[in-house]
Amino acid sequence: MKNSFPNSFVHIQLGSISRNIQKIKERVKGRKVLAVVKCDAYRHGAVQVSKQIENVVDWLAVATVDEGIELRMGGIKKPILVFGVPAYDNAAAYITHNLTATISHVSHFSILMDGTSYHLNFDTGMGRLGFSPSQRREVRELAVVNQRLLCRGIYSHYATADDPGSAFAGEQQSRFKAVISDFSEIPLVHMSNTGASTNYPEFDHFHMIRTGLGMLGYNSGHTRHNWLEPALTWKSTAVQVRPIEKGNVVSYSSTWSCPEDGYLATIPVGYGDGVPRSLSNKLKVLIGDKLYPQVGNVTMDYFMVYLGADKIPVGSEVTLLGDKAWNAYDWAEKGGTNVHEILTNITPRVAKKYTQE
Repeated sequence: MKNSFPNSFVHIQLGSISRNIQKIKERVKGRKVLAVVKCDAYRHGAVQVSKQIENVVDWLAVATVDEGIELRMGGIKKPILVFGVPAYDNAAAYITHNLTATISHVSHFSILMDGTSYHLNFDTGMGRLGFSPSQRREVRELAVVNQRLLCRGIYSHYATADDPGSAFAGEQQSRFKAVISDFSEIPLVHMSNTGASTNYPEFDHFHMIRTGLGMLGYNSGHTRHNWLEPALTWKSTAVQVRPIEKGNVVSYSSTWSCPEDGYLATIPVGYGDGVPRSLSNKLKVLIGDKLYPQVGNVTMDYFMVYLGADKIPVGSEVTLLGDKAWNAYDWAEKGGTNVHEILTNITPRVAKKYTQE
């Protein structure tokens, strides 16, 4: 989507992403790093982020074949793992664009074309995709029989490693170790995401760790790692400022009533841009050096801010997310969701600006 006249923009500090990767590397010394840039790098811009980090990571990963093609068309050369399920209609694209497939079901061995590289995915407790650990010997036999395909790795995914103290995360690691005991010749083993690699230093992180949210400045759970730098700041401006009287109501369903005479600012951003409606009457935004409450229900294209007695100029900068305003942790906690959803909800009509800071 072309943004010739955007109502808001996200400022993305590429240098922060590089520094975050370096800090994560320091915690998992000697491991390779796979950077997860699916969903447009969590709305940070997949091609731009990948270009920034290509020289400091070993692999990239995406959710779909189309996302992998976008990176190749953008000039990315590093190996790209596709987490998604291969199908007959996209099998040729793995070869054409030098993408590494994921095999997570026995049918995938017959779907992929000769010469396709792949990683095996085992489900050790996520309950999403992957072979059962009880299938490991069957899968090994299929891998040996299908030497027309090139097995380059094996992985699993933690379900509860977002925060420290999960016994189930340890149980999953034990299950995965049992699996890989039958695949000792596979050159690349990986399981740890940002949560596991930063919250569980005692775990075996195998040959490689994966980071998506971490390199963007956030832990994936409730635990806040202050040593990570959020890379994204979302800003807009006040397009209207007007008086409001005590008792006046604001927005759909009239969920907020003005407590005292004052001023109301209208911001041209809403749930059509990625501000969750669940944050209605909960969000606070930064104008100047002061936090002000968002009031009334968030609408598709606008939300309103109660300024109290402060009358700000029309056109004043408003920081919605990041920097000295609330960050994605705060949004997630108040909105009853996770940081991943907050970031990926930002829609294409929000423009992107990049710096090397």
